[in-house]
Amino acid sequence: MSRGAPQLIADLAETIAAELVKSGQTEEIAVEIGVAVADKIRGDWGGEPIYIPKGCAIDISRRDMEIFEKFNGTNHHALAREYNLTVIHIYRVVKAVRLEMVKKRQGALF
Repeated sequence: MSRGAPQLIADLAETIAAELVKSGQTEEIAVEIGVAVADKIRGDWGGEPIYIPKGCAIDISRRDMEIFEKFNGTNHHALAREYNLTVIHIYRVVKAVRLEMVKKRQGALF
């Protein structure tokens, strides 16, 4: 990016390029795509107040699904230690994920 680019846009372009390089793209193409994406975002949302959430809910959902998948009916204490949660919280997570899965499978019955 040019020296006059706002820091957020330059950081965005660099971050995109770095991730593309990690995934096997050549540096030249990665930089080109990074700049193009940053320019697109700048053009579409430039001047708008934008809030970018940290995504804690997404992380929790992933974590809860992991806990549910590892749960075998007898390993509450081990999961609590592994995830730095209380045993009670592990019970809640397992119950909540189970209920959510049942809802998805059954849908609205009435």
